Amino acid sequence: MTDLTELTILLVEDEAELRRKTAAFLKLSCKEVLTAANGLEALELVAACRPDLVLSDIRMPVMDGLALAARLLLEAPSLPVVFCTAFTDTGYLLKAIELGVAGFVRKPVNGAELLATLARAALPVLQQRRLAGLTQGLADTVAARLGGSPAMQRIADQAVQAAGTPFAVLLQGETGSGKSHLAFILHDLSPRRSAPLVTINLGALPEPLAESELFGHVKGAFTGADRSTAGLVAGAEGGTLFFDDIDAASPALQVKLLRLVEQKSYLPVGGTLPRTVECRIIAATNRDLKELAARKEFREDLYYRLADLVITIPPLREHRESIEPLLRNFLRQTGDELGRLLPPLEPSAVAALEALPWPGNIRELKSVVRRLALTAGPAIDAAAVAAAVGADPVPPPEPVAANPFVTPPPSFPCSMESLEKWLYAEALGYCQGGKMKSARMLDLNYNTFRSALRRLGLESAND
Repeated sequence: MTDLTELTILLVEDEAELRRKTAAFLKLSCKEVLTAANGLEALELVAACRPDLVLSDIRMPVMDGLALAARLLLEAPSLPVVFCTAFTDTGYLLKAIELGVAGFVRKPVNGAELLATLARAALPVLQQRRLAGLTQGLADTVAARLGGSPAMQRIADQAVQAAGTPFAVLLQGETGSGKSHLAFILHDLSPRRSAPLVTINLGALPEPLAESELFGHVKGAFTGADRSTAGLVAGAEGGTLFFDDIDAASPALQVKLLRLVEQKSYLPVGGTLPRTVECRIIAATNRDLKELAARKEFREDLYYRLADLVITIPPLREHRESIEPLLRNFLRQTGDELGRLLPPLEPSAVAALEALPWPGNIRELKSVVRRLALTAGPAIDAAAVAAAVGADPVPPPEPVAANPFVTPPPSFPCSMESLEKWLYAEALGYCQGGKMKSARMLDLNYNTFRSALRRLGLESAND
């Protein structure tokens, strides 16, 4: 049976004693039970408290159950309503069915029947809640892979929302900011993950050969074409086609790409019969493609076909809080590649790296990490960073005075929850709002930390 302990139920019953007894019974199985004497009171509670399910009598003064269900259908269409009534008039029941009522319980109430009916009605609510929780957990995991900063969390949320769709995605950002990595994540999260991800760098294709490389050619299409070829696009069947440097496509090639994106069809060079490919298309550019289209330097119709969703990745200098988690991740990867443990990372090295301008973004950071792995001595410190980037040694940071509490701890006696809330708030204050740093400081898993923040009211579900 569906677990009701997560749910808040609104009981609407005009008889005071029956309302009291039914509420007491429901409290044994539910998280919370709200009560109302009529439909009008119920509407006020729905607006203020947002219950998960409504259990209502039909015949009541002021506003009856049918009128309540009709209003809820307009104002809260996803809120299930169950009727509990002694009246079995066919007209009432038919009207209730028209209003989409989720179930009926006959008075006098049988407890087991009531709980079973509520469980069936609540199932879609719980499924949606668990799906939302899984989605948020997935987004948090993706954000951690991207660096964990608030900017990367927003991008992760967009990526998770888009991954399961067939829509085209346009990735924009400076060179080295992580567009190719995000394209891989989008493919890896999608239902197409078991099919190929074909990456085509249009800036690296010689223009005379680009069409043949992409779409293939038939035998005899041009001098030297002694056999037919399938082309790179055909290799993405069932998977994802990633066009990197899409802005490098020539005007002639853009015409061909428009047909591919719009119709999923193309003509091999020298061919007369179109071929089709079932794939998802992701494109990337380090320029503002919309601005290029406005200046007639890129086909406007192709831009809008590619831009079902546009994700703009900020440069690393705009989310420096991502540098430390990315750094540690790259060090682990580099150690695995070299097959040995790397020297410990000193705080001075992190501070030195966070102060650099990073014109090459994440790609440059990864390159510096590999240099550090090869050249660092017994520890990776500020001097090792300076040597790796060819800069003057970075002076050690000034000692930081002990950080006073932003707020004093709650005085005893107090609940464990109030102490926990104080501790988490202090950690966030000490780390200047950085959730990833706060989680590491408290030695907590990042997802566990974010869940605790939401539970304690320090972060909303949409943050």
